[in-house]
Order: sequence, then structure tokens, then C-alpha cells
Amino acid sequence: MDSVPESTETVITQQQLAMCNGEDGNPICLALLGVVFDVSKGIKHYGTGCSYNFFVGRDASASFVTGDFENYDPETSDDVLTLKPSDLLELAKWQQFYEKEYTYKGKLIGRFYDEQGKSTSYHKKFLALVDQAETVKAQKDELRKKYPGCNIKWSEETGTRVWCTPTSGDGIERSWIGYPRKLFSRDNKNFHCACVPEKDLDNAMFKAYDNCAPNAFECFYRV
Repeated sequence: MDSVPESTETVITQQQLAMCNGEDGNPICLALLGVVFDVSKGIKHYGTGCSYNFFVGRDASASFVTGDFENYDPETSDDVLTLKPSDLLELAKWQQFYEKEYTYKGKLIGRFYDEQGKSTSYHKKFLALVDQAETVKAQKDELRKKYPGCNIKWSEETGTRVWCTPTSGDGIERSWIGYPRKLFSRDNKNFHCACVPEKDLDNAMFKAYDNCAPNAFECFYRV
């Protein structure tokens, strides 16, 4: 096999990457989101029989977040566009980790980069989805800061109890207590309990708990 060039601008074929398995004097490499890293210094993690050896010599980006180390399909192992936004953000964090901890080797010719090492339309879609996920996360973080989470406790006798205190949610004392309300996600399917000040109770994004007084600081419910 041709050795992987040292130039940071090089492109690497699937066949070259497959040979970077730590055998016969070859380095140990993996690809994440189409970017190849030399992870030889982490041999205790990536060497033969080690926990992350699954990733060596291939781009198995999806498994970084799905945790599927049993099944490898080269046609789908790096297909990530159908993952949840939170998973895409996690992949972006993994890539930042490898950029910091390991040696960059080049771009893998395939789903993310073409033969010249330029971003494919697939890669551009991925980047756009990551930007979108980051925006949504920032909005959620701002909402959680504005409307702290409730205290939550479950028991077989009473079901789930949600209640607000001056320090619920973030643990930082505030001047108001708030009332427990359901705060739904953008898909309108999932929600978490938020402590809402009286002035914002009429906001359509909040829904009162069933069988709970509007001015109650605690509510009980069963799933």
C-alpha cells in the first residue's frame, strides 16, 4: 500500500484507510465525518482487541452516537443525516476531540469529501443541520434559563410530583418561585416541567397540569 502522505491537504482512499490498522508497521487511523486521524498514540484504546478497535480503518461515524459496535455496513456506517439533532451535535464534539487529541492525516474520499478533498453536497447538508441544531439548542438553553426546571420526585403511592421553589432548576436562588407548567418541545410531543412566573402564565407555550390548581406550587400526575 502507498503510505499516507504527510501533507495536511492530502486525500485518502477507502483502501488506504483500511490498511491503517496498526499491522505490518502501518499506523492506526480512523475517519470521523470524512476526516482521517492517526490515533496510534491511543493504541491501548484502538489496538487489536481493544474497546475502540471497531472504528479503526473505516468511517463509522454513526456508531459514535448509536453505540452499535456489532454491525458494520460500509454503505451506511457514515450516513448521519437521519440522526437526531442532539446526535449531530455530539458528533461535532467528537470531531473537535479528535482534532485536539490526535494527528490530522487528511480527507477521506467518499460521502463527505470528493477526490480533490472538497466538501460534498452531503457534507454541506450536515454542516447546515449542525448549525440549525446549535441554534435550537441555544434557544432551549435560553428558555431553561428563563424558566428553570421543576423539582421532580416519583413514588408508587402518589405518582410523579413536580414543584417549584426559589432554587429549583438551576440551584441559584431567585426572587420568585413560579408555578409548575408543561413546557413542550418544538415537535409538541415531549415536554418538561418548568417553573413559570405569574406574568408569563398566559403564554401559549405552557400548559397546566391536569387536576392541579392554577396557583399551586406543586402538582401530581401519573403517566
